[in-house]
Amino acid sequence: MHSILIPMDGSKQAQRALKHAIATIQEGLVADIHVINVQPVILPLGELPLLDYEMVEKAQQAQAKKLLKSACRPLDKAGLKYTQHFELGPVASTIVGYAKTHNCDSIIMGTRGMGALGNLVFGSTANQVVHLTDIPVTLVK
Repeated sequence: MHSILIPMDGSKQAQRALKHAIATIQEGLVADIHVINVQPVILPLGELPLLDYEMVEKAQQAQAKKLLKSACRPLDKAGLKYTQHFELGPVASTIVGYAKTHNCDSIIMGTRGMGALGNLVFGSTANQVVHLTDIPVTLVK
């Protein structure tokens, strides 16, 4: 059985990637589906005693849960089984680490479409995933 990882960040591009994965499966691919949301770690900028990081992490978990619930509706509607997961960490390396740990055969993900300048300055999560993994990555615009 083929195992697919679909990172979800709430963007339209991620939703299109999910729809692409669903269409591929409905065309006959037998697949184990993993849906992941990775929230970046928020690091303190110096000594900020006013920021409660436990509260921030709980807020991130709540946001991820809400996002995953919304993102998985198309899978539910299609009658497909899936595993959903939430992680805190560096986004690209966490996606790749999850794929490796769970023996995923491919990753299907959206591109954010920041453009050449945005990618040059910030880098692209999709680009980082492509360079960090040795499994096939399908990018959906």
